[in-house]
Amino acid sequence: MQVNGQIDGLKKSTIEALNNLYDNRFPKDQVLPEELISVMAEVTSSANREVAILIDRKGNVLDVSVGDSNTSGVNLPEASKRTSGLSGIRCIHTHPNGKSTLSELDISTLKLLRLDLMIAVGVLNGNVTEVSAAILDEDMQTAEIYGPFPPFDDSLNVLADSVTKMDVPRRELNIVKKAQAERAILIGIETPDTPVISGTSEAEISLLELEELTKTAGAVVVDTILQRRPSKDSTYLIGKGKLTEISRIVQTKEIDLIIVDEELSGSQLRNIEEFTNTKVVDRTGLILDIFGQRAKSREGRVQVELAQLNYLMPRLQGLGTTLSRLGGGIGTRGPGETKLETDRRHIRRRVDFLKKQLNEIQNQRQTVRREREKNKIPVVALVGYTNAGKSTLLNALCSADVFVEDKLFATLDTTTRKLELGDNNTVLLSDTVGFIRKLPHHLVEAFKSTLEEATLADLLLIVVDATDPFSVDHVRVVNETLSDLGASGKPSILVWNKCDMIGDDFHPPYFRDEFTHINVSALTGQGFEELKEAMKNKLKPSTDKVRLLIPFSEGWVLPFLYENGIVHHVDYEDDVSVVDAEVDRRCIAQISRFIDNGFSKKENNY
Repeated sequence: MQVNGQIDGLKKSTIEALNNLYDNRFPKDQVLPEELISVMAEVTSSANREVAILIDRKGNVLDVSVGDSNTSGVNLPEASKRTSGLSGIRCIHTHPNGKSTLSELDISTLKLLRLDLMIAVGVLNGNVTEVSAAILDEDMQTAEIYGPFPPFDDSLNVLADSVTKMDVPRRELNIVKKAQAERAILIGIETPDTPVISGTSEAEISLLELEELTKTAGAVVVDTILQRRPSKDSTYLIGKGKLTEISRIVQTKEIDLIIVDEELSGSQLRNIEEFTNTKVVDRTGLILDIFGQRAKSREGRVQVELAQLNYLMPRLQGLGTTLSRLGGGIGTRGPGETKLETDRRHIRRRVDFLKKQLNEIQNQRQTVRREREKNKIPVVALVGYTNAGKSTLLNALCSADVFVEDKLFATLDTTTRKLELGDNNTVLLSDTVGFIRKLPHHLVEAFKSTLEEATLADLLLIVVDATDPFSVDHVRVVNETLSDLGASGKPSILVWNKCDMIGDDFHPPYFRDEFTHINVSALTGQGFEELKEAMKNKLKPSTDKVRLLIPFSEGWVLPFLYENGIVHHVDYEDDVSVVDAEVDRRCIAQISRFIDNGFSKKENNY
């Protein structure tokens, strides 16, 4: 055994004296053995560093650690966590300032390791000045603090005796249960090239978004840290020094989970986990976890599992212990979680199988779309940033019952409903999965068949939360995502939702001229008629009035006209049919050789 912690600069004789403590077995009935405390006090005064000793109930020294009182103190080792009862270990540590006040870190360590006692010894000029102690209550979550006592006061022995007697029934109660919600700390990183949006760094906006994602996943955000540095560290992302600070926060605030607002490599995940001894999830893993919770349909589950496996594949070698994270919690849920311990060969086989299933589902979708095209029913897709109110708007317009919740990615599965616009105009309104900045490419790839609703729609309603201070940036993100999907050239209407929460003086920000802006409220119905009218105008077919001279031998032309336009009048002459019609301009080329070029549109006012 050896002395742990910050021993650089200590005299060889000092280190040897501390090492000799391992060879001693102190009396079981002495909480503060004088021989032990004298060595600790001498080292503390001479080196101005804290000293911590872990002793079991038999008097054996289990660990000796040294810290720097001017920096982070002693880095106490983590013992095995027990499911019930106390660990049977007490921690004695010194404070060089002469005060024995127990810190938050001391109390959190007491809870984390379930120590019998946490004892702080004040040391000044080589002498012990006072002693304080803390023990756990029966719920194992509350600490009771005693002292300060005079040095070597018998009260500590009485306190230790009461702890060991009370621990007997505690072992059988097994009452220690962690709260269901994991406690998370969020980590973001900002570099000099990070864009600034409306006076706010994109890293700060992304971190706020990560907080909402964390709450959606079911965790409690305890703290957030934004690290500003010249560049990202390839090993630890935010650097070893910052991780040391985070490790202390994790211990002090009893953090269960570190969530990083970046996509980490497998080696980075492993390095941060090993350094902090805490589970780590990156932004992509968090979003995949949410999708794993939210996917309900067969298609949604297949898409999520495929995305999870594609995310896992390049990380198999670097993930290390995270491959065994099947115990539950954020980053472990979803249809793909049972595949985490398979090797690459098995994962590739599963990925191929899932892709075949998605192809089958996609073929079914194409069959449905062909039926829609045959019936000439326009398709309108609701797109936009997550939690902008797309599903609420669908419910309000179509009297539907799609699941709605004030959380990010509340709905994943595409829902299509009929919407009457008036004047015998009917459209199909489709709800789609919401977009978000840094949308994982695994999800975009896996959800292509779902996102095709946007690419194949006749009209896009880009729903924007008018109350969001970063709504303009959300529109940018949506447009960039649509461009990546090949849907940027679609006719679009910007629908500013939640206008009832702003007031009549709301004016949409400036955008390109081709956008039509409509202010609505999905809750009150404000602006619905205006929206329907704008949809009718956008969906009006672009047609030309033509007269055609169709030989009787070309029997396919007249049915084609009925299918792709409006036939107003048919007359029959010697060897041709004379047809007056309105035809979609996209179909003109196919019938151009039958058009009567001497026909004037003003001749017949049909």
